[in-house]
Amino acid sequence: MKQKKYYIIISIFFYSLVCFRSKGQDNDVSLVIGEKNISMNDPFVLTVVVKYTGEAQIPTCKFPDLPNFTKKGFSKSTSHSFVNGQAISTCNITQNYSPQKIGTLKVPSFKVNVNELNIKADGFTVKVKKASQQQSNPEKKDISVGNEDFTDFIEGTQSEIKNAKNDAFLTLSTNKSSLFVGEGFTVTLAFYVADNNGTEMEFDNNTIQIPEITKKLKPENCWEESFGITEAQEGQLVLNGKTYTQYKFYQATFYPLNNKEIIFPSVSLKLIKYTVGKNGEKIPEPITFKTKVLAIKTKDLPNHPLKQEVSVGDFSLKEVINKNSINTGKSVQYRIQITGDGYNIKLPEMKNDNLFDFFPPEINSSAYPENGKVVSTKTFTFLIIPKQAGNFALDKYFKWVYFNTKTEKYDTLKSKLQLKVSGQTIKTADTPLTVVSVYDGLKDKDSSDAPNNFGKFLKDEANILITIMLIGMVYILLPNKKRK
Repeated sequence: MKQKKYYIIISIFFYSLVCFRSKGQDNDVSLVIGEKNISMNDPFVLTVVVKYTGEAQIPTCKFPDLPNFTKKGFSKSTSHSFVNGQAISTCNITQNYSPQKIGTLKVPSFKVNVNELNIKADGFTVKVKKASQQQSNPEKKDISVGNEDFTDFIEGTQSEIKNAKNDAFLTLSTNKSSLFVGEGFTVTLAFYVADNNGTEMEFDNNTIQIPEITKKLKPENCWEESFGITEAQEGQLVLNGKTYTQYKFYQATFYPLNNKEIIFPSVSLKLIKYTVGKNGEKIPEPITFKTKVLAIKTKDLPNHPLKQEVSVGDFSLKEVINKNSINTGKSVQYRIQITGDGYNIKLPEMKNDNLFDFFPPEINSSAYPENGKVVSTKTFTFLIIPKQAGNFALDKYFKWVYFNTKTEKYDTLKSKLQLKVSGQTIKTADTPLTVVSVYDGLKDKDSSDAPNNFGKFLKDEANILITIMLIGMVYILLPNKKRK
């Protein structure tokens, strides 16, 4: 009898652990393997997709080294959506691999570590063909003083190139040196080594050095959007006619919150340099590279009633409507998408009037690095019910004011769509109540009750079941004279 009782207790205990474990796993992790037929200059791509319930967390992700491939770039993007009233966040972490040779390359089974969880992948082959002439050396960027995209970069690094130790230097560069409050600018920390460098060097404890350095590079008066670099990104580029290998350690876009000057302090990176002794042995010596102090000037936006609220940057608008003609009382779905290099994209609250009823929008947002800056996209999907007949231009309702950094003026993105409405006028709480309507009093109804969530229901039921089983376990363990 005792043996049976302990068996029941052990079963309940392990069942409880399984239930609580399943309850705690509120994220979904998957691995996406990219195209397996590529050319010599195309990257082979591995992408980890992490979905979270609630606010997104930044996952720790370590990709493996693959034979016959070299790691060549790492990126991260996040997106947000609402499903049944619940926030869902998705984080995509992408690692690019550059093939080292042409042919059929075998990739053995490997693991990707995400938040201390190993994702396994079976082995496969990648076919690599010869690159066309147009694709030759796409990773080598010729950066010269005449290149507009890198003018600020060159101006900030000319002295480093000239005074480089052993044809190598560490630099903290920015794509803008003067900007408006709220305008994004990108900062990059990288180490450069010229191809004709004759000194043997290696990095020293970068896993400790780089996090300490990046902590010093985060100004307090800025909003940060990190590019999510966790390992050095290696690439090649040409600086003033000389080819360098770039080791990018940190990159982020910052948005100043006030007009105070932004100061990035000088930071140091220690390496190990090897010299040859008298007997031919290698002698390690420490060598330190430093960046210069980097100052960014900020200036206030021109006066405007929305000066404290507008986004700052270069934006575009896309829109789509599922019906251009509709009867009163019927719903139409309208979607508006705003994309640009700024942050804090918000639409003003839509208020019902005697022409339309607007339901709260479904909102999806994403942010991802592109061409050295962070691009943000926000999509609003509205459900609209017209109440009067006529032809209506939607720009009266859907317009968004921002500060355009290209023109240095306030600008407005407006809807270009029109909606043709036919049918009888519908009276609601927003119009004179001379006619009884099915919409009357809709605003006064309690809408605070959350929609049914089947997953939450199962978790609640599991918790009740666990509680009952624990009570039963206590009952079994308590001494009972009558049973004896």
